[in-house]
Amino acid sequence: MLRSMLWFELKYHFSQILFKIAILLFFILGMMSTTLNFGNEEVHKNAPYVVSTMVGLLALFSIFVSTLFCANVVLRDTTYQMESLLFTTGIKRLPYFLIRIVGLIISVFIILAIAVLGLLMASLFQDAAQLGPFNPMYFLQPLFVLALPTVVLISNLLFAVAILSRNVKLVYVSGVLLYVLYLLGSILGNSPLIANSALKLTEPDLLTVLADPFGLAPFFQETRSWTIAQRNGQLFGLQGDFLLNRLAWTGVAIVLLAVSYRYFKFRASSTLKSKTPKEKKEKMAGVTDKVWYRKRAVQTSGNSYYRAIFRQQLKLEISAVFKHLPFFLMLLIWAFLMTIELKDHLFSGFYDIHSYPVAEVIIEQLMAVRPAMLLIVFYAAELICRERTVNIQSLIYSSPAPNLIFWASKAVTLGLMVMAIISLNIGIGIATQLVNGQFGIDLPPYLSLYYYSGLPLFLFALLVVFIQTLIPNKYLGMMVNLTVAGLISFSRSIGIEHYLLRYASVPHLEYSRLNGFGHYAMAFNWYMIYWTAFALMLSLLSISMWQNGRQHGFRERISSIGKHWTNTGRLAFSISLIVWLGSGAYIYHQTNMIGKYKNSQARLDWQLRYEKKYKALDSLPQPVISAIKTQIALYPQDQKYTVSGSYLMKNESGKPISKIWLNIDQEVHSASVNIPTASKQLHDDEFDQYWISLKQPLLPGASLPVQFSMEVIRSGFMPFNNENSLLRNGSYIELEKYLPSVGYNSGNESDDAVARKKAGLPEVQVMKSIPNQQYHLVDYESTISTLPDQYVVSVGNLQRSWTANKRRYFHYKTEKPVNFMLAFSSARYTQTKALHKGMELTVFYQEEHEYNVPAILQGMKDALDYGNQHFSPYPLKQLSFAEIPQYRGAATAYPGVLFGSEKIIFLSDYRDTSKVNYTYATTAHETAHQWWANQLSPANAPGAAFLTESLAKYTEAKVIEHRFGKAYLSAYLKADNLLYFNLRNMSGQELPLSATIDQAFVRYQKGGLSLYAISEAIGEEGLSAALRRLLGKHSAPGKKALAEDLIRELYVGASDQQQQFIDETLRKVVSYSLKIKALNCKALADGRYRVTLQINIDKNESQASGQKALAVNEDFDIAFFDHQAGTRDQRPKPFYLQKHHFNKKETMMTIVLDKKPKSTGIDPYGYVLDEDQRDNIQELK
Repeated sequence: MLRSMLWFELKYHFSQILFKIAILLFFILGMMSTTLNFGNEEVHKNAPYVVSTMVGLLALFSIFVSTLFCANVVLRDTTYQMESLLFTTGIKRLPYFLIRIVGLIISVFIILAIAVLGLLMASLFQDAAQLGPFNPMYFLQPLFVLALPTVVLISNLLFAVAILSRNVKLVYVSGVLLYVLYLLGSILGNSPLIANSALKLTEPDLLTVLADPFGLAPFFQETRSWTIAQRNGQLFGLQGDFLLNRLAWTGVAIVLLAVSYRYFKFRASSTLKSKTPKEKKEKMAGVTDKVWYRKRAVQTSGNSYYRAIFRQQLKLEISAVFKHLPFFLMLLIWAFLMTIELKDHLFSGFYDIHSYPVAEVIIEQLMAVRPAMLLIVFYAAELICRERTVNIQSLIYSSPAPNLIFWASKAVTLGLMVMAIISLNIGIGIATQLVNGQFGIDLPPYLSLYYYSGLPLFLFALLVVFIQTLIPNKYLGMMVNLTVAGLISFSRSIGIEHYLLRYASVPHLEYSRLNGFGHYAMAFNWYMIYWTAFALMLSLLSISMWQNGRQHGFRERISSIGKHWTNTGRLAFSISLIVWLGSGAYIYHQTNMIGKYKNSQARLDWQLRYEKKYKALDSLPQPVISAIKTQIALYPQDQKYTVSGSYLMKNESGKPISKIWLNIDQEVHSASVNIPTASKQLHDDEFDQYWISLKQPLLPGASLPVQFSMEVIRSGFMPFNNENSLLRNGSYIELEKYLPSVGYNSGNESDDAVARKKAGLPEVQVMKSIPNQQYHLVDYESTISTLPDQYVVSVGNLQRSWTANKRRYFHYKTEKPVNFMLAFSSARYTQTKALHKGMELTVFYQEEHEYNVPAILQGMKDALDYGNQHFSPYPLKQLSFAEIPQYRGAATAYPGVLFGSEKIIFLSDYRDTSKVNYTYATTAHETAHQWWANQLSPANAPGAAFLTESLAKYTEAKVIEHRFGKAYLSAYLKADNLLYFNLRNMSGQELPLSATIDQAFVRYQKGGLSLYAISEAIGEEGLSAALRRLLGKHSAPGKKALAEDLIRELYVGASDQQQQFIDETLRKVVSYSLKIKALNCKALADGRYRVTLQINIDKNESQASGQKALAVNEDFDIAFFDHQAGTRDQRPKPFYLQKHHFNKKETMMTIVLDKKPKSTGIDPYGYVLDEDQRDNIQELK
């Protein structure tokens, strides 16, 4: 009996067109998932870590399948009113219940297994170099360990809601709730799938890890520190927090099953609520009352009739959505999600930095409304099929009301739903400001969200209505719409890149107080015209194939298109088509023709062709630039700037040069070059290369002038480049990257290993084997004109400023030659100046962004003082810091001028003085670059970033220590330690500091910590002396430094033990595992205390083959506290702090103290590279 019932249930599932389409879609989804990147190039595409990650994510999509299956299959008896008949048969309550839930679980699991099969099949077709050994357990184990418990949980929850409420809308709410739970688990669990999660300092606790119903949070938490070898060959087992998570949620699934069975009523839903005697009496009264028939005049045409029936129909549609509990539950879930995301965005940022809750920060988060597409899909299906669901479509559509009325009422209702979501977002944003004491509410930016967020969402709703109208099957239409939503959201990942092909999608739009939405809003406007016209055509098609009371099939609906159009309908379609084609042509011209658009594949092919054609000429002797003079005109209103200027080029090659090779950057719209002594000029149009033959060869030591001019157009139709951004307020341009360059440009090469291999190119050579160690400094002079209300900040000294022809001019000139670094900004600035020991310090910032200006000035002062005292004199008489919009990273440094982003530098909230002030720290870091990148510019060789970023991080740490003390610095050091270990395994094989190339966590976090540890080993003055010697030998006009030059200087005066430590720190990849345990604390007769400690130290070197244990031979700090000292975010203040030497893994030691300690620790300040610092501190009882 049970077997036959189960087989009948499964056959019913399998016979549904929804199931068949889901099988196909999930197979394709599994195959497409291999295009995503869940590891670096050294992690195999079929590695167990990658497969487990993809299976875990595929399991999330089962939410939507389970939701539709519950609504379509589980509730089929309620939907088709078969309960009364079914429950009178011999079927018992328990078999009925079990068969339904088991059938649901098996059906959903089969679909997920098909997706994993697609994943397996696709992995077989990957490039052999990207694959590891095939092992079926890599696919089966995640399927049963990660996916199956997720399917059981999702199915049980949705089944419980469906069978207890018998309300399809509550099933939708539950599906959305499950998706929200995933998002919340990802946010709270610092999932690597969430942007910048690895940059957060908060580590998820056990409760947070257990709270993730899908098991991804513990999976990512426990695999975070896996090496490449582990990710390529180790299966993730049921252990630790992951096992607890799976057991806990499997238990929840069982409880849900038991509860739903306990309260499941085995009778028709119509009998579940019996009427009260009062209701029965009222009903009978209604039956017995006499209603006399009266003739009424009926008007079936005219505008007043159409308006009246539209109003009535709209009321019905609005009531169907807004007057039911499920919708308000949806809004409540949405509000909860947005509140959590906004809180995380404001108060758990990079380095756990808090931001001021101002509109320009909040709006960035409120614009993210993609999850609302789920609500649109579910509610659009209910609205479109509402009449058919209650079986009154024949009555409704036999009325004289035109199709337009029914379509419009449903479309308007969806529009009101979109407005409700945006209004809720706005309310949350304003409430967040008010709760946090920000009472100056700037309403216009908030109200603009109805346009910038609401309109694209409404256009998606119109597409959903079209698809739902086109496909007769309600649940199949929902499945297709969910698929379309996924394609829109992940279109770039699957190769659909051009915004003309991505429905209702637009180039990324950000709001900034400096620039508002800027002229990039103009591109948004054009895309909205383009997609609105397309949506209008879809809407007209929807109206033309409306149901009209009959169950048309797919073919009938297609064939009905246009048959019932009036002349007005044809005219509207024609106008929409013309507008769509015309706006599309304009966008194409702006993007592809003027903007030189290339998709990823075209860009890759272009790079490969460039390298093949010109790489052989890389060593061709060319002159170097010794002086630059430019005239720059900024035209933000026209979205362009022009540059005309000249180079003075000198032959330092030692050989005569007869041909000059110049290349123009791809972001330059048009350019021209001219050499008066040239005999012939050739131009390569494809790569924008100029070959200029000279009448007479340029002899060694001789110079010649080169004139050039160029126009750069930076409209909103082009990919945004934060290093070349021309804005109405807050333009920022790193000019040296866009001026004509000399010789071969290695920046045009591709680093795609697979593409290079296919193209027959060797492995990419990031650095030259014999680097050029010669300095090529330039004299720089520039006149920059801008809008009359703006101020330009640039490299060099401001010679003068004037206004003419409704434009403002600034003439800058360098005091002495500088590196080829020539950035400038232009904005409506407010200035704060300070004189410090004969130097003029200036901060340029947006009005109302003055929060952190004092910290910026203090950071500049302290860093200049430290550099002057410990390194060498600062060579200039001024230093400026200019605010730029939040589009780029934190900050950057140029000779005599620093640029910092609006959000991270100027809008971070440091009123809590217990936290590290990263505005102060970042300012110190960028000021340090006046030595480490400007005075000392390293050779372009491995380890170059160690001599710039690592030294700047070290200087930053020392400046903080001198200003605030070592206890304050501890939180900063521990934060860098945590981030280093969070990030290290997301990259490829880690290189030593002396050979680092492009691993940011090495040159920043590890570099600063390692140099600080060296300063602790050899003394701060010992390290400062080494740096002074390095500057003396390797700043201009000496040879550029290599990493080995610094290591040699560090060796001077160091003991053998210290030299070994320096060598292991800088030339190897070494980390430690420190652990301290207090065995006893005994009071002595003289009032002192004797403490016995057990110290465990593991020291390992990371190699390509795995971890190698090293012998311990170091000094470590041992500390005692008269308070309970934590491991993070606290300021340890020990009453005892001494270095002790250790030369074995386990050491027993006894220390006599003058007072009774409450806690003890090893490496209390946290500068030793130790992945788990929690066992570095222990309380004493």
